[in-house]
Amino acid sequence: VPSAAVSSSGSSSATALCGPNGASSNNNSGERSDRSGSRSGSPPSQFMGPAAPNHGVAAPHQKNLARVQATAPPVVTCSPSSLSTQSVAPQIATIGASEHTDSSAEVLSVFECPVCLEYMLPPYLQCQAGHLVCGNCRPKLQCCPTCRGPTPSVRNLGLEKIANTVRFPCKFASSGCPLFFYHFDKVEHEEACECRPYSCPCPGAACKWQGALNDVMDHLKKVHKSITTLQGEDIVFLATDINLPGAVDWVMMQSCFGYNFMLVLEKQEKFDHGQQVFYAVVQLIGAKKEADNFMYRLELSTHRRRLCWEATPRSIHEGVAHAIQLSDCLAFDTPTAQLFAENGNLGINVTISMQIVAADVLQVYRLKKMIGRFQLHSILVNTFEKRFDCGSVHIVICSYV
Repeated sequence: VPSAAVSSSGSSSATALCGPNGASSNNNSGERSDRSGSRSGSPPSQFMGPAAPNHGVAAPHQKNLARVQATAPPVVTCSPSSLSTQSVAPQIATIGASEHTDSSAEVLSVFECPVCLEYMLPPYLQCQAGHLVCGNCRPKLQCCPTCRGPTPSVRNLGLEKIANTVRFPCKFASSGCPLFFYHFDKVEHEEACECRPYSCPCPGAACKWQGALNDVMDHLKKVHKSITTLQGEDIVFLATDINLPGAVDWVMMQSCFGYNFMLVLEKQEKFDHGQQVFYAVVQLIGAKKEADNFMYRLELSTHRRRLCWEATPRSIHEGVAHAIQLSDCLAFDTPTAQLFAENGNLGINVTISMQIVAADVLQVYRLKKMIGRFQLHSILVNTFEKRFDCGSVHIVICSYV
């Protein structure tokens, strides 16, 4: 982890100097009674109440009352046909869904490994008594964990056919993932699930820490105390002693828009090219869907020369090594670095901006038509002040109004 010191200058951008780090009811009965009364010949007046007295104002009042009653929804009474279509059918559908949920949970319980309690995926091996165990636990067992018989070794082809029709929950469901998958898609999802534990974002393999996203910054502050953090969207990252031999990396943090970004400059030996290559990348301390809302710009400039790179920050789930492997970063060799370096120090201008996606623009347009331009401007400013606590976003957002 690099040692770092912060120096201030007359410009508006902050500058960090980073030293290198070492390698890394029943209605039918009522209707029946009414019909029987009509067949017995009873006059209709028998079922009607006395007429209301006319005092000169009763008729308009009754007229208004009739108008109100005509528009009131039929809450209390309903015909047998409406009862059968509106009350019985939804009740049957609800019961069916409940039974389906219970049966699905019962089926899933068959696929639980008795050792690790995770859901087993094909192929399924059982003992002579029919007990199953998952493929990860089987090599560690000397006997069947249920009956103490010989280790499960008989393949259950029937259960494998059933498993093809069952959707299994993600193994990170307890961390918030609500998705279900068939067994042939489950493993691929879990390798990239945003709810899986986060690893330490520092480059190299020295730190083996893993934890929740909310704990990443606390880990960096407690364990990697030498990493400098600068505030603002536009800063200068100054890497010192870039001429040191071997693999070296420089790390610093940038905080803006309510998020934290990690800036990494890494120098690697490329034996096939016979020279050293520098890689610079920005990653967000957050999920990939959050990283897609931002853009970062890296710029080297001096003496009529300029080298720029713009891209979307990578999530710390993806990591720096993956970005370098895909060449999704700023890369330059040692001779190029010497063109921009001064006294062995290399300054990189880092600018982070927020993207406006099409859905946000459409929502702004609809709001403008509903409540007007000036009210909308006020709402946008207040909303983004609370969310980002930053003034520069207002210009970007309001330009679309």
